[in-house]
Amino acid sequence: MNDKDKKWAFWALSCAFLVDFLGYAFIVPILPSWKQEFDLTNTEATALVSLWAVPLFLLGPKTGRLTDRLGAGRTILFSLFSLTIASLLYLAAMEVKFVDGFIILAIARLIHGASGAAILTAGFAAASEIWPTNFGEISGKLIAMATIGGLLGPVIGGVAYTIGPAIAFIGLSLITAMIIPLVYVTTKELGVGGEPAQGSVPLRVFIKNPVLFRIGLLVMMTTLATGALEAGVPLYLEDSLGLNAAWIGAVLLVMVVAQGTGGWIWGALVDKNGPVRYMIFGWYIVTAAMLAAGYVAYSISDSALAAYCIIVILGIFQFAISAAQVPMLPMVDTATSQVYGKGGAGLAFGAFGTAWAAGTIVGPMVIGPVFDATNSWGITLGILAIPMFAGLLITLTNKQMLADCYESEMSKRFESE
Repeated sequence: MNDKDKKWAFWALSCAFLVDFLGYAFIVPILPSWKQEFDLTNTEATALVSLWAVPLFLLGPKTGRLTDRLGAGRTILFSLFSLTIASLLYLAAMEVKFVDGFIILAIARLIHGASGAAILTAGFAAASEIWPTNFGEISGKLIAMATIGGLLGPVIGGVAYTIGPAIAFIGLSLITAMIIPLVYVTTKELGVGGEPAQGSVPLRVFIKNPVLFRIGLLVMMTTLATGALEAGVPLYLEDSLGLNAAWIGAVLLVMVVAQGTGGWIWGALVDKNGPVRYMIFGWYIVTAAMLAAGYVAYSISDSALAAYCIIVILGIFQFAISAAQVPMLPMVDTATSQVYGKGGAGLAFGAFGTAWAAGTIVGPMVIGPVFDATNSWGITLGILAIPMFAGLLITLTNKQMLADCYESEMSKRFESE
């Protein structure tokens, strides 16, 4: 594949990741309004965020096998059509009166999540095949695009919903549909599928292999925290600081720049220096950031000061969490290749998606019940330091094994070029 084709393939993947996570986070600043309209508890409201990840958790390996057979291009193309339809179902939930709107919202989130699972799996599988020696840089950029989508989602969603629900959700469907032609013309470049070179890779390898199992745990820790914050911060800003949907979206905009920039930077550094040192750095910082967030929410009563402090802390957190998260993608790629060689990349990233989804499901479901039980945002935010510290311990105790796995596989790839 020449450089021009690779460039088109990269932008097709980037746009697919962007609209996928844009739709995921689009409803975040709308949750307080839906909470009132549908008379939801905090637990029910945050469950709508978690539902997106349920299909990714259940179907991750299946979408991986599907990608290995049908190809990443076709898988992503079909998923974009499904995302467009799911976007319109959010609006239908608010307009239809003969069915409980909450049920339609839940169905829309499940469809959105199933499509998102396929895009995530197929996208990383395609990238690992197209850019085998600089996958760290490319995966970092894709994570950055996903982060930008996930954190622009609340900004666009909050502002658009303030103008009107119809404008918000019809606009979301149109944004998604605009990416379909780009993916269609790059279907061949992204991969047309076929049986994996090594046959069907059994899923149990991702549990029994020590590197892959630990990476799965670490992935779950990172997404547990980010999922919890995406669901909990808007409720905190609305409950404690009295901000509306538009302002909540604006506050979260800081996180776009922080994690988007971090993903771009850390991915390139991983290719040069290896992943482990950046993972350790990230875990130290995010642990401290969650303790600081809990302290601010618990101790600072001045709304304006608390808001400024939370913005700074979350910006630091998002930049650092990408240092822990982005290096795990090349770790999955190299560990899978070391065990099974070429083939089965889709299944590998499908298993990665399952771990990603597990954290995304658990995170919002932790925030709602903890706050309902304690009625304290300080405790609710501060408790997230526990999984961050666990991630730090796992990385520190296994750093040599992780480094050896990555370096041995990458040396083989450079020698074969």
